[in-house]
Amino acid sequence: MRRAGVFRIAAALWIFLVLPAGRSSAGEEIAISLDEAVRMALARNLGLAVETFSPAIAATAVRRAGAIYNPSISLATEHRGEDFRLVPDEPAVARSRFFDANLSLDRLLTSGATAKVSFENLFSRGSGAASRFAQPELSVSFSQPLLAGRGEEVTGRGITVARDARESAAAEWRVRALSVAGEARDAFFSLVKSREEQETRRASLAVARQLHAENEARVRAGVLASIELLDSEFGVARREKDLLEAENDVLERTDRLRVLLQHPGAGPLVPGGPLPPARIEFSEKVATETALRMRPDLEAVRVALRTEEFQARVSRNLALPSLAVTGSAGLQGLSAGYGNSLDDLASGETPFWSIGLSFAYPLGNDAAMADLAEARLKAARGRASIRSLEASAALEVRSAIRDMETKFRAIEVSGKGVALGEARLASFLKRGKIGLATTKDVLEVEADLAAARDAQTAARADYQGAVTRFYRSTGELLEVHGIRIGGKEIEAMAWKELR
Repeated sequence: MRRAGVFRIAAALWIFLVLPAGRSSAGEEIAISLDEAVRMALARNLGLAVETFSPAIAATAVRRAGAIYNPSISLATEHRGEDFRLVPDEPAVARSRFFDANLSLDRLLTSGATAKVSFENLFSRGSGAASRFAQPELSVSFSQPLLAGRGEEVTGRGITVARDARESAAAEWRVRALSVAGEARDAFFSLVKSREEQETRRASLAVARQLHAENEARVRAGVLASIELLDSEFGVARREKDLLEAENDVLERTDRLRVLLQHPGAGPLVPGGPLPPARIEFSEKVATETALRMRPDLEAVRVALRTEEFQARVSRNLALPSLAVTGSAGLQGLSAGYGNSLDDLASGETPFWSIGLSFAYPLGNDAAMADLAEARLKAARGRASIRSLEASAALEVRSAIRDMETKFRAIEVSGKGVALGEARLASFLKRGKIGLATTKDVLEVEADLAAARDAQTAARADYQGAVTRFYRSTGELLEVHGIRIGGKEIEAMAWKELR
């Protein structure tokens, strides 16, 4: 059943973990609607909680990959010295001492170029006056690839791959969420079926007890053989046993639903709230288009194909020769004092520059060509996988539609069976009162009615199971229950666990 409202998973967590409505004392019945069961399963399912961390972990990889554009600053100092003789066999020794203090900032640009700004300082202190000086130098250098490695697509390939992995992780989470929602619906309707069967057993027992009471009165009045009383006693005993088994089945299915939902209440869960309509309207064409657009498994495969096609483009670029233009320019100063040397640098009278080309190409280039061939083959495989999965999705939708039609037809047939059983029971009860039907006949007809009601209950539950499979095949099971959740919301849920 579709809902107009859109619920975020954070709201679901708040509703079910904070509000006290879902809690009750032991033994008190807890009403729970289908929408509540699905949202609670998504909010508390332990397997889904584990899967929730994957998109958040993938998001950290995006940040890590983007770090290639972070500027890098470095500072280096060095003090070195040397003592040496100016003339062989002479006692005179010259002494030189040098001190370097260098600061640089470099960064990778989106074009693939590397740029660097350096400020270097050389201080010399030697024996002679000419060896006492300060030499600062300010320079800018760059290297820009012209073929292999050129462009933002190639430079930031790690970021693109990480972003795709992030989307893929979110799609895988939604695949798991669809499975959990389907399990919650199946468990909910299984409990509905069990409780309806329990009511059928109670109704059967009530009929048997009423028949037995009437038989006792008629036997005492001498208008009915005592053997009929034995038949009615057996009928009551058998239906009491059937009711006990039905009650145990309700408890079993309640426990299964409670475990699936991780429900904190101690009382029995009672399905309530508005149930889905008896029949949903659909169009095979629209359903197939919806499946191709919304199914998260298809989304994950499409993201994988996008990554593989991207890798093929990158590999094609990296197979090109390495050709880069390099250049540098700067100013330098020289003086006996550091302050004067800075003035000399600022005057711009002693500039320097360089520009050049560098070329490299491995003969044969086998590694790059093998990478390119592998990437192209993987992309072709991905396209084939999508075609196969799209065909499977369309087949699954058609199969689900046929299954719904069959199951709905079973509801119509079982309804006629119940109507027939009720009419026959009413007829045999009247005939029994005038001696035209035995107690055994009446109990057999009542058992047929109970079986018809069970068949109707099973048909309704089977139809809802078919509806669940239909919405899973179209990928809109969460939206049917008013739940929309994107990758950022999933990541927020994971980070919330760390607080």
